[in-house]
Amino acid sequence: MLHILSSSLHQEKLSLPFELPESFLATHQVVAVLTGGTEGKFVQLVKEGQIDLQKPVYLMVSGQSNSLAASLEILSYIRQHNGTGKVLDKGQSDEAESTKESVTRVPSKAVLHSDTMLRLGVVGFPSDWLIASHVDYRQVLEKMNCEVVDIPIEEVTSLGEADPGMQGAEAIYRRLKELVEKYDLQGVTLRCFDLLTTVKNTGCIALSKLNDEGIPAACEGDIPTLLTMMVCKRLTGELCFQVNPARIQADGEMLFAHCTLPLGMTEKHEYTTHFESGIGVAIHGELPAGGYTLVKLSGDLQRILAVDVELERCQYEQNLCRTQVWIKATPEVAHYFLTDPIANHHVLIKGHHAKEFRN
Repeated sequence: MLHILSSSLHQEKLSLPFELPESFLATHQVVAVLTGGTEGKFVQLVKEGQIDLQKPVYLMVSGQSNSLAASLEILSYIRQHNGTGKVLDKGQSDEAESTKESVTRVPSKAVLHSDTMLRLGVVGFPSDWLIASHVDYRQVLEKMNCEVVDIPIEEVTSLGEADPGMQGAEAIYRRLKELVEKYDLQGVTLRCFDLLTTVKNTGCIALSKLNDEGIPAACEGDIPTLLTMMVCKRLTGELCFQVNPARIQADGEMLFAHCTLPLGMTEKHEYTTHFESGIGVAIHGELPAGGYTLVKLSGDLQRILAVDVELERCQYEQNLCRTQVWIKATPEVAHYFLTDPIANHHVLIKGHHAKEFRN
């Protein structure tokens, strides 16, 4: 049976990315994830009994509109609930399971634990579509020496409707900087999509500037990604770019994209609008080619991905988040994304540092 998921945030005409044989659709659970922001709809299908997690789930992706990013969050949710699933590439409908080894590992205490007590702010709750990115605050405190502090989103939305351009984006930055000082924070994550309908601008510039200032700052209220950034900063000192996987090829070539990044990572940049909403200010940056590390810590702190990769080139397409980079990894890393990813967002840092995460 085929289920189709799409979000009203995306106004472009959407269609199935490819066709599957009727025989396959008749005997398999297939979900066409056409856009981002649809993860909650998948959970609803599960609750209604239309999707059975005791049977394999196959996810079709379109290669645009954050389709793959949403699929990876869904796939991680399926695995967390003891199910199995797979992202389908175009023309791929076989059930063969790969025997490739996992590229993730159990993080050591040396990797997780900070000698200094840190306070991390969550401004607003995590975005509704982060269905596989929950954390236990007590566990984070015990294992990472990080206190997670909930901060009402109204502390930012009380700004009211701001200038839709850079002036409004800077106002959001100043308010977040005030919150960092008020709550004595060493890192922060923001439920940024709430700003689209209240402040009428985005948090992209604010988070970019905080990262450049050495304050790890994540989008969408994503706590595991913020924890990943904190580990990256402590072990390597590098700036962090929070990315969405957009396209994954079996040979290990992968496209990542997002609308905010530290300008300190770029060779050049320009300001544009936020992808999903078409409003506010976002960043299209170009990063230098060369060695990088792709990192992600799971919300339960039981798995970490840290692999050396090569950034090959940058691109710009209108149907993706604004900063877009192609990286080259191994087929094992591609397999990880297609079968057992640690949720959606990952973190890209400059240089080869994978060995630093193996202590």
